[in-house]
Amino acid sequence: MNNENKGHDMIKVAVTTSKEDTVLIEQAEQIALELNIEYLSRRRRSIDTLRNEYDLDYLLIIESQQVILKGETTLAWHPCMAVPRIKFLRLGQKDPMIEAMGLKPDYTVLDCTLGLGADALVASYFLGEAGSVIGLEASKYIAFLTKWGLNNFSGRNKHVISALSRITVLNQNYLDYLPEQADNKFDVVYLDPMFECALKKSSGLNALRPLAFYGDVTCAVIKEAKRVAKRRVVMKQNIGSTKANKLKPDFIGGGRYSPVTYYIWEKNE
Repeated sequence: MNNENKGHDMIKVAVTTSKEDTVLIEQAEQIALELNIEYLSRRRRSIDTLRNEYDLDYLLIIESQQVILKGETTLAWHPCMAVPRIKFLRLGQKDPMIEAMGLKPDYTVLDCTLGLGADALVASYFLGEAGSVIGLEASKYIAFLTKWGLNNFSGRNKHVISALSRITVLNQNYLDYLPEQADNKFDVVYLDPMFECALKKSSGLNALRPLAFYGDVTCAVIKEAKRVAKRRVVMKQNIGSTKANKLKPDFIGGGRYSPVTYYIWEKNE
């Protein structure tokens, strides 16, 4: 079943459990109500059998220690590259995204395209207790996975755990959210729209593609983001992007050998 070209709101999903377990079934039924999707009892049927029988793009599988979206690709929450990036920050190295945002420890950040939250996690760590991050995710399934992961991650890194607790996940589209916000509400507004081309080394990002929101970031979106931002707007794109240059950024930043670059608009006070 090819869902690469489907809209994220057209994806057909149901929820089930990894096994017939009373606790897991109760959790799955509650999640089905929360997401307004169908709960399917396993009844010894395989995941592929359920997907084919109900013509599903994905099954949301509730396990005892994890939640997984299983379709042609498999997606589960993990801090991914955020952990080594935080480690490098702790060693005194610079992070290109943090540099592009111009962050200071007490800033507030609006991440308009949260995804699985790796960039938000790095920003939250850098901001510390005085700062905060709000993440918007248009796909209710990605938003659910990320919120679940932030709330249930059980790693040993206390700095990561603390940073996770300071991220607020909202299942909203930035096109709807930005116009509702007051002027200068956030220090930095950040956008990381789905890349035009898949990145070969980013399996986690590529697994998001069938579920992601593909709205264009237009000049009007940047104008609205600048209204909401107190200091700057930052958009991440791959090096080969042809769209971002048309948005006339004030300047461009990024790591010397990185496959991504950061388009930056300063807020004129």
